[in-house]
Amino acid sequence: MKRFYVVLVLIIILTSFLYSETGKLEKKIRQYGEENGIGFIKPLVTAFGTNLNTGLYNTAKILKPFRFSVSFYGMLAFVPKEDKTFMATRPDLYVEDPFSGETIYLYLPEEIETATALGGDGEDFDLNPDLDGKVNFDNLIPKSLPNGGRLNSVPLFIPQFNMGLPYGNEIMLRIFPTYEVSEDTGEIGFWGIGLKHSIDQYLPGIFPIDIAVQGVYQYAKITDVLELTDFAVNAQISKKFMMWTLYGGLGYENTKLKAEYKTYVYDIETEEYEQVKVKFEVEGENDFRATIGFRYTLLLINFWTDYSICKYPVLNFGIGVSL
Repeated sequence: MKRFYVVLVLIIILTSFLYSETGKLEKKIRQYGEENGIGFIKPLVTAFGTNLNTGLYNTAKILKPFRFSVSFYGMLAFVPKEDKTFMATRPDLYVEDPFSGETIYLYLPEEIETATALGGDGEDFDLNPDLDGKVNFDNLIPKSLPNGGRLNSVPLFIPQFNMGLPYGNEIMLRIFPTYEVSEDTGEIGFWGIGLKHSIDQYLPGIFPIDIAVQGVYQYAKITDVLELTDFAVNAQISKKFMMWTLYGGLGYENTKLKAEYKTYVYDIETEEYEQVKVKFEVEGENDFRATIGFRYTLLLINFWTDYSICKYPVLNFGIGVSL
């Protein structure tokens, strides 16, 4: 039990590092409206969903009824270069020139390439010099967009419990206690539940391999303003050779995030900033994946590693005890 708490503390420290790297995520997302908020956060949704759907299995063999295993998984999703930036549109704020009737926007340029939540430096929208004398510049400042977390890969660490059930079934439980990383980041936590069913039990003696299917639902709270739901199904196959097990699978997954927060926008008429509510949903780009890996068993202890080919390629490793 003491070792369990030591490992749990290490998991919390490592996950805290991830969100310190993304740096005050809630504060950053509050700087955006709906359209730009989606562009900023979508790569993080894809990365987090990719990690959540990793490590759902390390063999297709079902645990015998009421036998169980306790495992710890570490995942590392690699971020493609194109997902470190997005095209942000300027705030839709403008005035009409009373003489020419021309529309003059407060900020320039119309679009700018800037950092996503996983990217580097944020860029700035400049004040339009043509507004001098038409709008009170004393209350206006250049629109600075937030920096990203400067991440080439996104880690995640997950504790997992599996138990065999009658009729060739196995239940999977994941839980990461909700805790506050910092006042700026807010609370982070997640849980998940899955059911795995043996297929090879219906094919006795036909194929000398283990075959199973699995469905998993997971929920995560990321800061006080972001909630993520995830659904995954997969088909697994494995073959044991003495202490070694070769396994692989194909899966489909879907990750959605809901964001709800308040931000400030400039009111041209009052020439003051006012608070508005922003609410949107964004779907990650993680959908299909193919996985291949191997497991080594030493007495009751299992070690494994696998690699998944998907939108964000992901490396998985872990250790577990089966009883």
